[in-house]
Amino acid sequence: MKKYSAMFIAFILVSSVQFNVQAASFNKDVNNNFDKKFESTVNQILIMQPGVSADELEAEVEELSVTMGMSKEEIYNQMYNEMEEQNRLAEVEAIQLAEELAASDDMDALGGGSGALLIVGPSAQGDFYYTPSSTAYVNHGHVGLYYTGNTIVESIYPSGVRSISANVRKVDKGAVVRSISASSTVKKNAATWAYGERGQNYSLNFANNRNTGHNGAKNCSKLIWSAFKLKGNMDLDVNKGLGVYPRDVRDASQTAHKRTVK
Repeated sequence: MKKYSAMFIAFILVSSVQFNVQAASFNKDVNNNFDKKFESTVNQILIMQPGVSADELEAEVEELSVTMGMSKEEIYNQMYNEMEEQNRLAEVEAIQLAEELAASDDMDALGGGSGALLIVGPSAQGDFYYTPSSTAYVNHGHVGLYYTGNTIVESIYPSGVRSISANVRKVDKGAVVRSISASSTVKKNAATWAYGERGQNYSLNFANNRNTGHNGAKNCSKLIWSAFKLKGNMDLDVNKGLGVYPRDVRDASQTAHKRTVK
C-alpha cells in the first residue's frame, strides 16, 4: 500500500512539474507575442511622425502615464489608434468628394492626379480654412487661420509658421472655410497671437501635441488650437484625444461651415 502511495505521490509531483513547465512556456509565448505587438505599435507611431525620436516619444509616454493614470501600453495604443483614425477619415473624405464631383460632372478634378487647385480667398478675421492634405504618413488635412480678411497665418511642413495672402493661397478640392463661435475680441487676440508665432519651426509631433507647450515648434492644428486656448479658453478639439488634428479643429462644436472653396 505504501508503495502505491509513493508512486501516486511521485506521479502527482511529476505531473505538477510538467504542468508548471507547460504553463511557463505558454506564458512566455504570450508575453513574446505581446512584446512583438507592442514593439510594432511603437514602431508604427515613429514611422508616422518621423521627426520624433524613440527616446522623445518614450519620455512623453512615461510623463503621460503618470499624469493620466494610464499604462504606457494604453497610451501608445491610443496614439496609434488616433493616427489610424485620421487615415480612415481621409478615405471617407475622398470617397465623399469623388461622389460630389461626379454628381456635378467635374471630370477634371476626378481625372486622377490632375492636381486641380483653388484659391482659398478672403474671409473674416478669426475664421479658418480646412483642406485635404497629408504630412509624413498621416493623412490628417491642413488648417490655416485668418489673421486679417486677406492674410492667413499657418504652419506648413517643413518650414513652419508663416503668413500668406489669402488671394494666392491654393487649396485642394474639398476645402472649406469655417467660422468660430467667439467674440470679435477673442478672435482678434487669437489671430494676433498666432501671427506672432511666425518663424517658429514645424513640429511632426501629432500624437501628443495637446500636451506639448504652446510656444516653440508646432504644426497647423496646434497653432490654431493653442491660439484659442490661450486667448479664449476654448478647446477646439472635437474628441479631446492625445493629439489635436486638423479635422479635430474643423469638426469642433464651436465651429460652423461658412463656405466651400470653389
